[in-house]
Amino acid sequence: MARSPLDVWVVDDDQSVRWVLEKALKQADMQTRSFVRAEHLLEALGDGEPDVLITDVRMPGMSGIALLERLQGMHPDLPIIVITAHSDLENAVAAYKGGAFEYLPKPFDIDEAIELVHKAARLNGADEDQEPPGSAMASMIGQAPAMQEVYRSIGRLSGSSMTVLITGESGTGKELVARALHEHSPRANKPFVALNTSAIAAELLESELFGHEKGAFTGAVRRKLGKFEFATGGTIFLDEIGTVTPAAQIKLLQVLQDGTYQRVGGDETLKTDVRVIAASNADLKKMCDEGTF
Repeated sequence: MARSPLDVWVVDDDQSVRWVLEKALKQADMQTRSFVRAEHLLEALGDGEPDVLITDVRMPGMSGIALLERLQGMHPDLPIIVITAHSDLENAVAAYKGGAFEYLPKPFDIDEAIELVHKAARLNGADEDQEPPGSAMASMIGQAPAMQEVYRSIGRLSGSSMTVLITGESGTGKELVARALHEHSPRANKPFVALNTSAIAAELLESELFGHEKGAFTGAVRRKLGKFEFATGGTIFLDEIGTVTPAAQIKLLQVLQDGTYQRVGGDETLKTDVRVIAASNADLKKMCDEGTF
């Protein structure tokens, strides 16, 4: 038996955006229903629920973020795609924390929007047997700026404490991204400790990271705490991670695997609760293939 077409609702006070999305969705063999205000959508939900909802952020009356918060309690399984012309980091984080399936800045590529609808529908099984079609209609003005991808990535990771690797050329703001990841994470009220590993002499790096005991080496006249201890509960950012020595890499791997380490010259195994964010301008995959990382 043929499956029913996907039912997609759109909330946006911009008539032109509603028109374009309606045309694209219908051309992709989906049913659609549009609303100018979030309040009108909430009224309509009393009679049924769509497979996917697309909503703007800034609208007259209730905002899209407030709508997300309301729907989290009323319809927690409804996949929601947020679109907005006011695309910034705060909106991206708020959208994902509000339960959005995806965040799409305007101007967007209409084919990308249709593909996201299919992905969102498959999230709740409404489109599990269908693959996204090819081009639904010509692209709109163009692709969103590259920075929006950064905002979206930060938003996706905002509720997480997972380890992150940031890659990019020197001077592209990798530490700024790391700080944003920390500030929008559950660890935001704990320390953020940054260390450029390439700026520390190789023989001192382990001591900087993990600390050392008195007498561990010449000049170690007292116990020293390492960056991991200073970052307890928070985030440690290790820049230029590709320069770390193999010996230090082994200790870092132990921290990532089980959260334990030892101070240089010490026997006590210490437990750490730190999120690690690393960055590199080197091709780490190539270095791994060459056996240098």
